[in-house]
Amino acid sequence: MKILSDEMDDKRALIQAIVDRMKTAVGVTKDVDLAEAIGISRTQPSVWKIRDRVPLPECLAIAEKYGTSLDWLVLGRGQSGIDGSRAEPTCVQAPLGDAMYVEIPAFDLPGYANGESSQKWFRVPRTWVENEGLQDSDWFALHVVGNAGNNMSPTIEDGDVLFVDRRPRDVDGMYVVRIGDAIRVRRVQRVHSGALHLLNDNEAYPAEVIEAGEAEGVEFIGYCVGQFHRAR
Repeated sequence: MKILSDEMDDKRALIQAIVDRMKTAVGVTKDVDLAEAIGISRTQPSVWKIRDRVPLPECLAIAEKYGTSLDWLVLGRGQSGIDGSRAEPTCVQAPLGDAMYVEIPAFDLPGYANGESSQKWFRVPRTWVENEGLQDSDWFALHVVGNAGNNMSPTIEDGDVLFVDRRPRDVDGMYVVRIGDAIRVRRVQRVHSGALHLLNDNEAYPAEVIEAGEAEGVEFIGYCVGQFHRAR
């Protein structure tokens, strides 16, 4: 039991350290001021700590707006990069033969948060990224997520690769979300009451309704902006 307690304490310390670096990057000292500065609920920083959730989308937004190193924000590695210059984008162009490619990191939250697993990348032609309407300034926020299951069939099939924009959005649409320990792909509809409707494209699966009082427990991993179909 003590080992489990120590692990929980370590995770909470990790989240607290990330929140502290976020406040440093934004230039505030209080959690509520951080929430106000980045446009989230005043209670959200406390939710991150209670639920041991790494606030990656919010860190990405801070990295873009304040020119802060994402490695420093999330991992505490290197320098903050707060020097008036822009941080380097997460996605990079890489030459391969006569074509230009973009390498996009795979979403791997546990490994990314504790640094125990190597960074994984997914390489796609730059022309594909441009055809999807994504600009150079958008690449830093892209991650790829492998879809499992057929709840979004026929739009998204089991094994398809999804491209998600990690920046926070307020629009309805298709998202990768986390509820508890489960990561899901759903069409999200926001209701005036504050509730969320999570819809499946496969009619065999019913919609889920997340009431307003529980909506803050839904973590938005990213907005789906494209996909690669698995070869069949």
